Amino acid sequence: MDDYAVLTDSLLNIKKLNNYNLWIYENIKNALGKNIIEIGCGIGTIIKLMLKKDNKITGVDINDKYIKFLTKYYKNEKNLKFIKSDIINLPKKVKGKIFDTVVMVNVLEHIKDDDKALKIVNKLLKKNGKIALMVPAFNMLFGPLDRSVGHFRRYNKNQLKKLLIRNGFIIQDIYYMNFIGFFGWFLNVRLLRKDYTPQTQSYFFDKFFVPIIKRIEKLLKPPFGQSIIAIAIKK
Repeated sequence: MDDYAVLTDSLLNIKKLNNYNLWIYENIKNALGKNIIEIGCGIGTIIKLMLKKDNKITGVDINDKYIKFLTKYYKNEKNLKFIKSDIINLPKKVKGKIFDTVVMVNVLEHIKDDDKALKIVNKLLKKNGKIALMVPAFNMLFGPLDRSVGHFRRYNKNQLKKLLIRNGFIIQDIYYMNFIGFFGWFLNVRLLRKDYTPQTQSYFFDKFFVPIIKRIEKLLKPPFGQSIIAIAIKK
């Protein structure tokens, strides 16, 4: 069985959540420069939203199938290229290049040594370049689904802030996102012990709840959430 089967199913499910993905993009778009690298681009869900005429994007993923698919799908996009690599070997693949923005959406939690990963990310950025991060929140929510998709951990805001600061970043903004999702994850993963994402529930949430929740959270950042958004600047 494909080691990435559960993760791929999850990514395909998430890709269909148009309102949710747009919400993620809206949280990171102000950090995006002209030369962007997305580490852990998966099947291209966020790249599709970031792709504009006046920017260049490098998509990186460790999964060869994802890279082959994206390379073929975007073969006519001159300002978009894809690289198969893990975070450790990435500097060799982009030798001599520095980026305005590094994007990592639900990726850092998959990397065992997150300190080392952020040190490498820092070196990929130009001075005052930015990292746009989204990570799952709260280890109390860690459960079978986290394990099945390869998560090593979840974070709280203070942990993530300290992690970024000690690896050469200045915090521009950091906050919890999706307070309703916190309860949904707690129910499905912690109480019901599910190791998969309920599709019907996800689509219902995306269609009816996300448009309302994102308006609320735009006005008032919640004290907790399913995820954390962090924007940080290289010193």
